[in-house]
Amino acid sequence: MHRARNFVTPIVFLALLTGCSTVDEDPPGAPEPAAPSASPEVAIQAAKATTQRVELEIADVVPDRSRVRQQEKGTLFPCGEHQRQWAGGTNVVVTGEPDMDAVVAAVEQEWAGRSGWAIDKRQDTVGLATIDISTDDGEGYLVSRGTEARTVHIRSSSSCFAVPEVFFGGGAW
Repeated sequence: MHRARNFVTPIVFLALLTGCSTVDEDPPGAPEPAAPSASPEVAIQAAKATTQRVELEIADVVPDRSRVRQQEKGTLFPCGEHQRQWAGGTNVVVTGEPDMDAVVAAVEQEWAGRSGWAIDKRQDTVGLATIDISTDDGEGYLVSRGTEARTVHIRSSSSCFAVPEVFFGGGAW
């Protein structure tokens, strides 16, 4: 028992010392994260408005749509030190079961020539066509078969934006 205590005591002491130390992971000369240029609420609303506008642009090209249901609120996710992105979504209800090959083709045709946008077509886990539309700064949209009958999901995330160091941002936005 005494021998075990002699072995554990230095380990605990070393762990306590290490927990108090700091390591600077940023290389010398690394740029600081961008400081927020507006209040977090203003930045969130701007990111949300842009993202929801693009969701509706994508929904407009979905074939056989009968109704568009855009989520009123979304969530904030971290995307860097003192940065967040707004994430939300829109469901497009179509007149029958969605033909995801036709949906992907229509979205690709509309978005392929847009400057600054990248397109990635792939298949989901059950083999249905999906398409990702994204920009270099993190703005992205996933168009896939919905979980409800006769729906196409558009899941979105805004570009990253700066928030104050003490900003929490939990809840729905």
